[in-house]
Amino acid sequence: MKLKINKQFWLETFIATLYFWAVEIIFRVVEEYNVFSWASLRILLSSFAICLLLNFITSFFHNIKISRIANLVLLSIISIYSMAQAGLLNFIGIYMSFGTSSQFGAVTSYIFDFIRSLKLSYYLVLFPLILYIVYVILMHKKEEAKPFFDMRNRLIIIISFLITILLYYLTLILPFMQNPLQLVSNLEAFNNPTNSSIAVNQFGVNMYGLLDVKALIIPYQDVGNVSINNEEQIIDDNSRKFDDTAWKMLEESTSNKTYQNLNNYFMNRTITSKNDYTGYFEDKNVIVLMLESVNQIIANEEYFPNFARLMEHGWYWENNYSPRNSCSTINNEESGITSLYTINNICTGNIYKDNTYFESLFNLFNNKGYKTMSFHDYNEDFYVRKTIHKNLGSNHFYDITDVKDYGFEALHWPNDAEYVKKIAPYFLNEDKFFVWFTTVSAHHPYSESDLGDLYFDLFSDTNYDDSVKYYLSKVKVTDDALGVLLDLLEENEELDDTVIVLYGDHYPYALTDDEVDSFMPYDVTEGFEIEKTPFLIYNPLLEPQIFETNTSYINLTPTLANLFDLDYDPRLYLGEDLFSDNLTNRVIYSDGSWQDDVAIYNSASSTIDYLGEKIYTTEELQRINQDVMNKIRMSNIAISENYFSYLEEGLKEYKKGLDDE
Repeated sequence: MKLKINKQFWLETFIATLYFWAVEIIFRVVEEYNVFSWASLRILLSSFAICLLLNFITSFFHNIKISRIANLVLLSIISIYSMAQAGLLNFIGIYMSFGTSSQFGAVTSYIFDFIRSLKLSYYLVLFPLILYIVYVILMHKKEEAKPFFDMRNRLIIIISFLITILLYYLTLILPFMQNPLQLVSNLEAFNNPTNSSIAVNQFGVNMYGLLDVKALIIPYQDVGNVSINNEEQIIDDNSRKFDDTAWKMLEESTSNKTYQNLNNYFMNRTITSKNDYTGYFEDKNVIVLMLESVNQIIANEEYFPNFARLMEHGWYWENNYSPRNSCSTINNEESGITSLYTINNICTGNIYKDNTYFESLFNLFNNKGYKTMSFHDYNEDFYVRKTIHKNLGSNHFYDITDVKDYGFEALHWPNDAEYVKKIAPYFLNEDKFFVWFTTVSAHHPYSESDLGDLYFDLFSDTNYDDSVKYYLSKVKVTDDALGVLLDLLEENEELDDTVIVLYGDHYPYALTDDEVDSFMPYDVTEGFEIEKTPFLIYNPLLEPQIFETNTSYINLTPTLANLFDLDYDPRLYLGEDLFSDNLTNRVIYSDGSWQDDVAIYNSASSTIDYLGEKIYTTEELQRINQDVMNKIRMSNIAISENYFSYLEEGLKEYKKGLDDE
């Protein structure tokens, strides 16, 4: 019997595949990914496999119109999903994951800001959907032959599907289809799509969505196997020396493979030496301010005189970056306190709120005899800081509901300057204090509001958009808070004996790139320049300095630990002391991208852009990428496994045993 092929089925499948693939190609163009790459072929194969499977399932209804409706529904979903992903990357700096609702919350809470931030080009991904709707309408009234699917036809479909899957798998493993500069192999990225930038680029935005769902149902277990480069460290008078006997005993007694690998990784990290800045601020008070949504515009002395006063006797890092992630405020706050890379696609602080960190900045100052406390002028609607800060080691955490006589409406952002007046008495009478204060006034939205209107007229002589003026008005309120703080310290004769440290949690991402570019003195569209935020260390007795070092919040804790000569083990921190003689001068972004004084590496596209004549060899780049991935992976695993709680208890047990001998 002659085989009769169902041409209508294959025509519908190929048409659906073409539209699905078109969405992905348009997305790649919008996101500036390379269209002429093996990834585009890989995405074509996955598009065909999905459409083939969908039409095969609907074929059992013996009605081709059902296949078209199913394809239309799926195409609607992937088109909207693709546009949302492009918008979210632009809005908060990361593709969303189904493993957490945090990204959705960030958008739904400020939906108008999110919609306003969407670039017109993002709507292009809806174009194939419109064409397919037209196609379905035109074909709706057309008479079609009754579909037929005997066993041989269905066998051909199944074989075609399996061949497509095999070809897809080959694109994951064939050497010539791999990029030697990619942070992880395609197969590893497929099995563990936590690096969303690489997964979206290599597999397409919608296959990433499917892989993300798979990871939610069947979590990938990463035990942290990494290669350790044991370089012999030269011992001199400035060397820090540690007795690792208890740690080695703990490692030998541990059967958990993940903890074994974590012990091996951290124990073999470099021990940075002391330097000329060790103990520079020993025994002085400390106030760290993490400035909500404040970028380097605050260095404008015309509008922000109090920050200018800090710069007059401060150390300022002009190349400080605050990489965004799914929950940039709480994640970057926690990174500043622990010097660990948080898990970029979840609200790490909230998800792992019960973790403890004996090596945190709070605990280092606790061990030095300081009274530690932390403040934030908002409630717990977003982040459970009362639990987080307690477990990070803060002796006392006060949010806005804990401060007496402070009126608060949850719909409005409080005034940082007024809050500082209320909280100053909590610490000014302490002998030695370490204070952490996370501000809130500059938070979006940037529209009419009490704080947005407060200094709006101050910027009336500028050509800025109104949204920018509202933002700058809010930043001015935060600058007022700095002035109040300086005055109160001076009135209480504590200013000379206090070090003020501040950094921004992230740039004002609710503004468009063009709006941010309009008021910054440098081009924010180049590289990762838009991620720049202030980082400053101030004391009235300091000689001002401006540093060109590439840095981020990850270096805060080891830098302060050295400046105050705290008892700390540098191996436990993924950041570095900024005054170390062996500083790598490199910023690592949440997706594994990085930049130093030689080049900028983009992990999404696996490309390198050089800043001068010096270039890296392929081997050097691979070593840097391996080091970057090791830091992110091991840090993420340490957080997810509550490693530092295990390490603290284990070291206590074995040290006690050694002392008893």
